[in-house]
Amino acid sequence: MFQYADYIYAVYRERSFSKAADKLFITQPSLSITVKKAEAELGLPVFNRQTVPVTLTPFGVEYIQALAQLRGLERRLHEFVEKEGTLQSGRLAVGGSNLGIPYFVTERLADFHRRYPQIELQVRNLNTMQAKHLLDSGELDFVITNRPYDGKKYQQKVCYRECLILAVPKSFGVNKTLCGKRLAPDELDDAVFSVPAARSVRLDAFAQVPFLLLSNQNYLRQYTDILFRERGVDPPMVLELEQSAESFNFARLGLGATILSNRLVQAAHCEALYFYKIDSRYAERDAFLSSRRGVYFTSAMKSFERMLLDPERSEKQFFQRAAATFLLVE
Repeated sequence: MFQYADYIYAVYRERSFSKAADKLFITQPSLSITVKKAEAELGLPVFNRQTVPVTLTPFGVEYIQALAQLRGLERRLHEFVEKEGTLQSGRLAVGGSNLGIPYFVTERLADFHRRYPQIELQVRNLNTMQAKHLLDSGELDFVITNRPYDGKKYQQKVCYRECLILAVPKSFGVNKTLCGKRLAPDELDDAVFSVPAARSVRLDAFAQVPFLLLSNQNYLRQYTDILFRERGVDPPMVLELEQSAESFNFARLGLGATILSNRLVQAAHCEALYFYKIDSRYAERDAFLSSRRGVYFTSAMKSFERMLLDPERSEKQFFQRAAATFLLVE
């Protein structure tokens, strides 16, 4: 119906077949033939050729109005594509546990927001099961998790590696015999992976220590249960909590020891706790950036994935995009 819209619109705008032909760089007879062919296909005449200048028929008025609406929609789509492609608009929703604690992922989220403030950023602090449910429903674009998902349904890429460490209140007597095994503040980041096995502690040495554990819905609880079973330990539990951040805070208050990721404490200054590397092959694990297979990856999703997995490349691309935008403005 709109195959010959440009020709019809040119005649409407110029109110003349000859002037429209000049604008279109074709002959007037050729334009007249084309418009008549279009009117024949449409089933009604668009122009009243008996008037000077040429006017629209009632159908022609409807046609031009519909064409204006169509071009308005087309323009809006072009603007959307341009803004989405240059990250001037859009949405990014990320979920996971402990996203309020200063560490690698939180820093990248903050960096993403600073670079692309026009993108609506949603961050959900959730346990493992809640996050996966929202990923399945499409409410989340990504989930940061240690839990392996079904590879047929999900795509998972390692975004960082973490080490599970033991946090013990300094007031607990068990610390007295472990002076040489305490982790120094500068060993709580990636340096923890280089701490020799001789400085690791066995959990059976803490069999009588009260513990703060996470609920069964948290994947870390399954890991801690494995760590305890490995040493035949059934620790007394003081509190069962939903997030590692909560167990960390209660541990700082002296209620019990807890097991958490080194990533959650690597930037924390804590005078109330001693930290220990755990002697177990299960203490080190990967964290994955998880998304559903088959979903459309928006520009915002692609940029965040690059920032998380390849920050140096992302930095280069960001400045290249910024420079290109500057040149366009100039």
